[in-house]
Amino acid sequence: MTTTTATTTHSSNNNSWRGFETKSLPEVQSWVEPLGRAGHIAKGIVYGIIGALAFMLAIGAGGEVSGSREAVRQIGEQPFGRVMLGMVAIGLLGYTTWRWVQAGKDTEGVGTDAKGITKRLGYMISGIAYLSLGVFAGSLALGFSGGSNGGSSSILDSTWGRVGLGMAGAVTIGVAIYFIYKAYQAKFMEQYDFGRMSESARQFALYAGRAGLSTRGVAFAIIGGFILRSAIRGTANGEVAGMSDALAAIAAQPFGKVLIGIAGFGLVCYAVHMLLLGWYRRFNVGK
Repeated sequence: MTTTTATTTHSSNNNSWRGFETKSLPEVQSWVEPLGRAGHIAKGIVYGIIGALAFMLAIGAGGEVSGSREAVRQIGEQPFGRVMLGMVAIGLLGYTTWRWVQAGKDTEGVGTDAKGITKRLGYMISGIAYLSLGVFAGSLALGFSGGSNGGSSSILDSTWGRVGLGMAGAVTIGVAIYFIYKAYQAKFMEQYDFGRMSESARQFALYAGRAGLSTRGVAFAIIGGFILRSAIRGTANGEVAGMSDALAAIAAQPFGKVLIGIAGFGLVCYAVHMLLLGWYRRFNVGK
């Protein structure tokens, strides 16, 4: 009797923590796991650089307001930069593949109702965004400049281009609200394999995830506002707002250095959140 109770308690502790329970997931093939892990880690590295540069700017230790592409360029400027860029490119392309597998194979078990389809479309769009960043990192690793906007300005400033920008801005603001809600609910904890984590690692994952997702939500809300403004007023040389614009807007406020320091710290927390998912996320790999 005692042995059975102890075994049951141990099993429960491996699957749940503070009301969070590791989510039951559909099986995936073995090749999906390394792609997903490498992709989360690569994404964490990019956001870590963005956050660190912003925080350094706030404390007067150099740094700058940058977005994801600027962060990728920073990697290339380090010793063995091209090698590291190649690794980041592989990781981001792996993350792209992982997002598309999430969408196509329903690895999260979200289903085929309206809510589930919306989430799976979100995974697909996210994959496209990180495909672009991965190709950019790969092009720099191979010694190319990374390309330019070309004739995108005339397209974005056309009537249909502005309609598209307006829709993109509204969706971005909706995503921002979702990030903040997700941070409050902390449902991301259900992705972790609690059995592999110590108590301190679980707590760290909770705090880092909440801080990181909240900060990213605020940044996305600002980006969405800029995109909507571009839809109304037109773009400048085909440029659409990104993370660097959101951070610049935060820095321009009263007490801007304090706010940009908080934003930088929050983005570093998001980077830690990604790195922890890369290490501790549960993948239900079929045997």
